[in-house]
Amino acid sequence: MNYGNLSDLGQNMMLRRQGAGLKTTLAKLTSELTTGNKQNLTSHVRGDFGPLAGLERSLSRLDGFALGRSDLQLRVSGLQTSLAAMQTTVATFGTDLIAAATLEQPDVLDAKLASASGRMNQVVSYLNTQVSGQFLFSGVATGQAPLVSSEDIMLHINGLAASSTDIADFTTQVNAWFQDVGGGFETLVYGGSDQSQSGIAISEQHKIDLPLKADDQTFRAILRDLAVATAISEGTIAVPQDEKVNALSQVGQGLIASEQALIAMQRDTGVTENLLTEADVAGRVEHGVLDMARSKITGADPYETASALEAVQFQIETLYVLTARTSQLRLSDYLR
Repeated sequence: MNYGNLSDLGQNMMLRRQGAGLKTTLAKLTSELTTGNKQNLTSHVRGDFGPLAGLERSLSRLDGFALGRSDLQLRVSGLQTSLAAMQTTVATFGTDLIAAATLEQPDVLDAKLASASGRMNQVVSYLNTQVSGQFLFSGVATGQAPLVSSEDIMLHINGLAASSTDIADFTTQVNAWFQDVGGGFETLVYGGSDQSQSGIAISEQHKIDLPLKADDQTFRAILRDLAVATAISEGTIAVPQDEKVNALSQVGQGLIASEQALIAMQRDTGVTENLLTEADVAGRVEHGVLDMARSKITGADPYETASALEAVQFQIETLYVLTARTSQLRLSDYLR
C-alpha cells in the first residue's frame, strides 16, 4: 500500500475504509468458522436456490415421517404390552379353572373362580389403554374410549341371568349378546369406530395397518367367558355343582383358545414393530445422506476458512502498524 502521495486526511480515510472492510471480512469468517455455514449463501450459490430448496423439502418430509414413526412406535409398543398382559390374565385363569374343575373339589374351584371379576376388570382396562391421549383399541376414533366399565358390562349380563331358565340358557344368551351383529355388545358396550386404522404412511415407500379394535371377535370371546365366570362367582345365577363344573370347564377351554389368538396378535404386532424399526433406520440413513449434500452447499470448509481468517488477521495487524504510525493508536483502540 502506497500512501506517499496522499494527504494526511486522505491517508486517514483510506486506512479507515480498508480497516472497516477487513473487520467485516473478519466477522464473516469468524461466523463461518463457528457455525460451519456460509454467511453469504446467496453469493455462494449465485442465486440458484433450486437444489438447496429440493434438499430442504426432502429433509422436511423425512423429519415428518420420523415424528410420525416415533408416535406410532409408542402406540404399537402399548398394543404389544396390553396384549401380553391380557395373555397372562387369560392363560392362567383358563388353566386354573380346568385344573380345579378336574379335581372335583368345590372349594378349590370356588377359590379359583373368585378372581373372575378382577380379571374381567383388568381385561377391560387393557382394552381401554391410552398412549399420548389416544385410545389404542378404538380404531380411527382414538379420542373415544372403546369400552364401558366392566361394572356396566356386568349390569347387562346380570339382566340376562335374571331372565335365564338355567345355565345353558344363560350361556347361550350371553354368547349372542357379545357376538351377534347389532347385539348388546355392539350397541351398549363398544364405543370405538367401525373403521380400523389402515394405510398409515411410515415412509415414502411403506405403509402399515393397525387393525386391532376392542370389538374383535377374540376380545369379545374373552369378555364373554369372563362375564360368565363372574356371574357364576357372584351367585347371580344359581348353578348345580355338576353343571357349574361343566360350564366353567367350557369357560377355561374358551380362554385357552383365546390365548392362542392373542399370541397370533402379538406376533403380527411384532412384525409391525420390526417394519417401524427398519423404516426408522432407513430414514436415518437417507437423512444423513441428504444432510451431507446440503452441507456441501451451505457449509464452509473449515481449513479454507481458517486459512482465510489467518490471512485477514495478518492484514489487520499490518494495517494497524500503518495506522499506528500515522495516528499513534493502540491496537485495542483500533479494533474497538
